[in-house]
Amino acid sequence: MASKRTNSDSPAWYHRITGAAGAIWHASGTKGGRLTWTCGGIAAGILALAFFVPVLSRQVETPVDEVQVVFDRVPQWAGPSIVDHLGALALTHLQGTTLSRPDLASAHHALLNSGFFEAVTQVRRTGANQVTIDAVLVAPLAQIQDRHGMAMIDANGHLMPRGCGVSGDIHMVTIVNPRYSRPARPREVWSGGDLAAAIGVLGQIAHAPWIDQVKDINLSRYAASGDLVLITDNGSRIVWGSAPGSEKAMESLLDRKIKRLDQLHRISGRIDQYHTGEIDITDASVVVKR
Repeated sequence: MASKRTNSDSPAWYHRITGAAGAIWHASGTKGGRLTWTCGGIAAGILALAFFVPVLSRQVETPVDEVQVVFDRVPQWAGPSIVDHLGALALTHLQGTTLSRPDLASAHHALLNSGFFEAVTQVRRTGANQVTIDAVLVAPLAQIQDRHGMAMIDANGHLMPRGCGVSGDIHMVTIVNPRYSRPARPREVWSGGDLAAAIGVLGQIAHAPWIDQVKDINLSRYAASGDLVLITDNGSRIVWGSAPGSEKAMESLLDRKIKRLDQLHRISGRIDQYHTGEIDITDASVVVKR
């Protein structure tokens, strides 16, 4: 009958393994042992992250070939041409990239420097291949016709970039015969006291119920007499006179001129009353038709 094997008969390696295991078990029950196990677990977690994070990063950082650019809160006046133009500008910095933070920052910088925006609040990734732009477009006040063609300005007289267009149903007054040509670069102020006077008038009447009847503001008389002339869509000429705050002696003031046009509009539905000649509203006491 075979004899039963005892611990004393086991080989030396067995005693070393069981001894080490017993020591670990015993140590884990002590405060120092628990700390050792905790530190070991943290170290193992860090090693796992170091191994897996680069793999995940390589998956996330795949270049996006087709990027969809969405503008948040597009104003009513903005035509499709300007939206498409700005979307294409953003795409030059986003298409074929990983849409990482530096890529989004590059698009943000380009849009802000384009001259079309008062502010670009945020350019953020909102989908696997979608980027949303939260920005405030500079609103055009009027278009100006000079010897180079048509250009737009904002309420401060800054030249707006080429390609700025408005929706077809938005009325835009045209300023004609400015003394000076447009500035060399967008966002620069268009020079001329005549243009500043027209901007001052337009800023006061832009929301009048009859503004869509004002086709042009003609500056051709300004150099000689300081007068601005409103041209209606019926071809009538309404002599407005001086810029607001610069009225001559005995000339009607701003509020009086607006009240007169309001009254003409209420009476006939037209500020020119279908008169094809000239209407002078500069006299403080009477409206003169010629």
